[in-house]
Amino acid sequence: MARPRKRNKIRNPSLKISRKNANKHFKKFRVKGNALIADNWDNKATLRQNYQRLGLMTSLNGVSGGVEKLYPEEPPLVLDKEELKKTLGPDEGIIERDEQGNVINVIIGKGHEEEDTEIKPAPAKTDVVKALEEQASKVYKHEKYQSEGEKRFCEELISKYGDDYQSMFRDIKLNVYQHTEAQLKKKCEKYLKERNVS
Repeated sequence: MARPRKRNKIRNPSLKISRKNANKHFKKFRVKGNALIADNWDNKATLRQNYQRLGLMTSLNGVSGGVEKLYPEEPPLVLDKEELKKTLGPDEGIIERDEQGNVINVIIGKGHEEEDTEIKPAPAKTDVVKALEEQASKVYKHEKYQSEGEKRFCEELISKYGDDYQSMFRDIKLNVYQHTEAQLKKKCEKYLKERNVS
């Protein structure tokens, strides 16, 4: 009796694994979103390298993933307590513990004055970032308006109940779609606002 692999060979003897079939899952990446980013995209660079070159962030939550390190890290220097205090910020501190994990000492940083702290220069905006900001400033904002039917619905509810949304909610004949109190309040307030504007 043939085993499953042998059976597959018997069914289709011409089936061979080739490099073409093996690499069919690796497709060229194409940027489908913004045309400005697509024009300035380098397919040979990684996503992080492209974003860094364009002046964009890969993650809004800070650093995501590792960064390739060309040189090994140097061992940390052992500093005196006074030198440690100088390196700490105004609301920073270091807790010293013994082998059992008990707190021995707490080193608190001195409050630095604003003149002493160096301000890191912000990276200049790239041409791509400037073009994206300009594009974002021209976006059309779509405003929602109430339909005539919804206006009539709100008008009937307000004329009958005023601002008693609990009673509006319980009225089955007028509140056919069974909107909640919060939904009715939102619709009625929007109707009153539009009526006052016009």
